[in-house]
Amino acid sequence: MSLYKKNKKESGQTEYIVVKENAYSSKIEGYNRLKDNILYLNADGQNKVLQIESSLSGEGKTTIVCNLAVSLGLTDKKVIVVDLDFRKPRVQQRLNISIEKGISEYMLGNLTKKEIIKHTEYKNVDAITRGGEIHNSSLVLVSEKFKKFINDLKEEYDYVLLDCAPVLQVSDYIHISQISDGVIFVVAYASTTRNQVYEAVKELKKNGAKLLGTVFSMYDKKKDKRFNYYGENYTAGYYE
Repeated sequence: MSLYKKNKKESGQTEYIVVKENAYSSKIEGYNRLKDNILYLNADGQNKVLQIESSLSGEGKTTIVCNLAVSLGLTDKKVIVVDLDFRKPRVQQRLNISIEKGISEYMLGNLTKKEIIKHTEYKNVDAITRGGEIHNSSLVLVSEKFKKFINDLKEEYDYVLLDCAPVLQVSDYIHISQISDGVIFVVAYASTTRNQVYEAVKELKKNGAKLLGTVFSMYDKKKDKRFNYYGENYTAGYYE
């Protein structure tokens, strides 16, 4: 699926969430197509916890996760985004919430699950941020407390979207794959190399990850001579 290109507001800030109710653009249509594919993949209720991965940082993964959440929320699905990219957390920036009071405080026993769930400005979309710094992510991800935490969210929400660290830079995916129902893999168009994609997918499969599909990000029509249905600088398509 080809999605996401930074869109600047007049104020100079980056507008990360482009999906809006009763609005249309090629960007929004791209996210809605991704949403429709996700709904189809979960028709039997077996793909609720989705692990969103990329090979490297900077491929638009977090922006895609958050826009997907908004799109699902607008179809009356209850969604929660969980930031598991502990080294470079960005969910709080995309959804305009505080990073404080998150997974770190919950795992330390300082806060309850209810206390770290943040309600966003977007319909049916909640989020859990990292909170304070987490220096040993493996200890968190392999713990029974964390596994129960994700299972509890799975019971409470229609979709649990896990924003994860890049496969080729951090090994957290090994542990997360054990608790997720499947992986949506993000590839940056004309940036991520074939070898990087090959190595990342090989690592995911080697560790038992169920690869559900691929999303192309940062598609630029100017770099592609092939026919493009949409008139703007990026299109959408989902590849299983």
